[in-house]
Amino acid sequence: MTFFAYGIIKSWKDLNAFEIIRHPWFISAFFAGGIAQLIKVATTYFRTRKVDAAQLSAAGGMPSAHTALVTALAVAVGLTDGFDSPEAMIAVGFGTITIADAISIRRAAGEHAALLNRIAARLNAEERFEAVRLRERLGHHWPEVVAGILFGAAVALVVCGFWDFWK
Repeated sequence: MTFFAYGIIKSWKDLNAFEIIRHPWFISAFFAGGIAQLIKVATTYFRTRKVDAAQLSAAGGMPSAHTALVTALAVAVGLTDGFDSPEAMIAVGFGTITIADAISIRRAAGEHAALLNRIAARLNAEERFEAVRLRERLGHHWPEVVAGILFGAAVALVVCGFWDFWK
């Protein structure tokens, strides 16, 4: 295994993990996902007048941070390497799977959690059934996904428009 790695990596000093953070792909994805989560914290604050730090890692909500992140990644790769590059196709495939998961599988799991919470509440009222309440907001609705796509693309356009490292 070491021999194989040595054939790819000419020198161990080439393994600079911090090199990734200067690339517009990473910066676009990081900012799009991070700012989308901060937007959720801000909207929760304006709605409840309380800072809910749990929103920084919460699933669901407007805009979809997962969608913003993968869209920003795909757009940044397309802008820097060309939209017909293999890397862009990989990013689009990765993004498509992530978005489909948010809309279908995670949303269905949230609907199942809501149903189980109603059943548990009824059982608790009838026969003292104790159950932990499940989180119901797991996936996304279409408007949240569309907002994530638009936000992620906008972030990638701004980052790639002003970031000069790839040139």
